[in-house]
Amino acid sequence: MAPTLGEMLLGIEGLALLRLASGDPTARQARVAEIRALLARAPDAGELGSAASGAEHGLADGYRLWSETYDRPLRLSPLEEPVMHALMDSLPPGLVLDAACGTGRHSAYLAARGHRVVGVDSSPDMLARARGKVRTGRFLEGSMEAIPLADASVDAVVCALALVHLPDPGPAIQEFARVVRPGGRIVISDVHSFVIALGWQAQFRTASGETAFMRIHAHLASDYCRAAVAAGLRIRGCHEPALTPEAAVTPAAERLPEANRAAFVGLPGVIVWDLEKPSR
Repeated sequence: MAPTLGEMLLGIEGLALLRLASGDPTARQARVAEIRALLARAPDAGELGSAASGAEHGLADGYRLWSETYDRPLRLSPLEEPVMHALMDSLPPGLVLDAACGTGRHSAYLAARGHRVVGVDSSPDMLARARGKVRTGRFLEGSMEAIPLADASVDAVVCALALVHLPDPGPAIQEFARVVRPGGRIVISDVHSFVIALGWQAQFRTASGETAFMRIHAHLASDYCRAAVAAGLRIRGCHEPALTPEAAVTPAAERLPEANRAAFVGLPGVIVWDLEKPSR
């Protein structure tokens, strides 16, 4: 069962208190005062007793619903996109696979910079929007763990904020290594395990304004490293952009802004990997 709003707010207050342990005593006292106020309101009743993240959905149903609003600004995009764009800008023009392409957010960026794009996604609703956005691209329905492309058929692979949907990133990274040509690059972004361990899920709003979420899996940096090494890839770089006040969007962001800021701002929100398949 998903946590209630009251439980989530208390947890965020507690995290803020811990992160302020060696900081300003006045800020700690403010967190304690808010915790007392929340407890006095009976955090399991009324609004505080409602589900903090809305209704839970599986991947197929979740992305069908999210496809209608996915192109609205995502809370992690301002952290992820500058790093991803810089790495994509370093790719020589060629054929690029956008794995788990969604509505074509990165496909459009790649196409605008002269790349030929093939996108693969398991959601037909997301693919329909990607096809409308990137008319020159080729978009196929398929899984990250079974990509419908031949061995060594693309010059580079991009995968954004998607491996968290898999319990193990290894099989997908093996597939990326299979389809990329020797000397090709693989650029992966994902939700950082720090924030997932602290309760973040793939939360979104539907077209009707309802809050919903899909569960995601935390992968440690060592999990990606092991998967890359097992797939015969070389690690060129790793980036961990930190959460800003604007990106730290949680149920507490408007209700308890100081606690929310103290709890999350400065923690790594995204991890980005730059990998390479060695030339033979």
